[in-house]
Amino acid sequence: MLNLLKAYKLEFQKTKKSLGQHFLTNKHIISEIVDNLELKPDENVVEIGPGCGVVTYELLQKDINVTVVDIDEQVCDFLDRYLHFYKNLKIINKDFLAINRGELPDGKLKFVGNLPYNVSVKILEKCVEFIDDVDLMVFMFQKEVADRIISEPNSKTYSSLSVFCQYYFDIKRVRNISGSNFWPNTKVTSTILKFVPRKRFFDDVSVEKEFFKFVMAAFKSKRKTLKNNLSFLSKEQKDIIDELLGEKIRGEQLSLDDFIRLFRRLYAR
Repeated sequence: MLNLLKAYKLEFQKTKKSLGQHFLTNKHIISEIVDNLELKPDENVVEIGPGCGVVTYELLQKDINVTVVDIDEQVCDFLDRYLHFYKNLKIINKDFLAINRGELPDGKLKFVGNLPYNVSVKILEKCVEFIDDVDLMVFMFQKEVADRIISEPNSKTYSSLSVFCQYYFDIKRVRNISGSNFWPNTKVTSTILKFVPRKRFFDDVSVEKEFFKFVMAAFKSKRKTLKNNLSFLSKEQKDIIDELLGEKIRGEQLSLDDFIRLFRRLYAR
């Protein structure tokens, strides 16, 4: 697999900083990423940002179908030249954020990727658009972003992003990775997270959107109490907050379950 990295280095000498490209160089970490996908024969895997193809190559050794999506034409051309003989590979040269569901394989999908850190949260939100077909996801994030995703109430990193992600997924930290495991090296520590879809609390997508707007408002200012952040509520609704949680409660003190219970009580959902 690392022969692909050597070939890419010889041909291009460097990666594109504008696209946040840092390619994995540690074969043990690459194998760990693939192992966490829990692959079974004939499954469909979508790799986002394959880079020089070191993870792609490992995936192609399995009895599965692999679709890679990359915005970089240079990367897609490189993978096409070096991996074209694999019949279970499809290459899509496109920004993943602009992908339509019909461009990806039918049925359940597993997603994997060393995500460009500047758009990693947007890519995660895009995957949620396909949530009904998501089987499992294994992504690499900047550690600070990963900490926010898996954070618990009352911690400094807990935010609306934490609630959003934990609403849709059970999330596990697989491991942290030092910057020396990438080419080029980076000073940033990365984290691999594993996402397994969970049963959703609301069946109606429009209600989910209302719920997330509610949660975002609750985190608008961490210095303010929940009632002050939710200033648009009626007096009767604010009285319900006092009754259930107390008048001094803040948004960052509420768990996902707390937010669900409160939202249902306030809006009879």
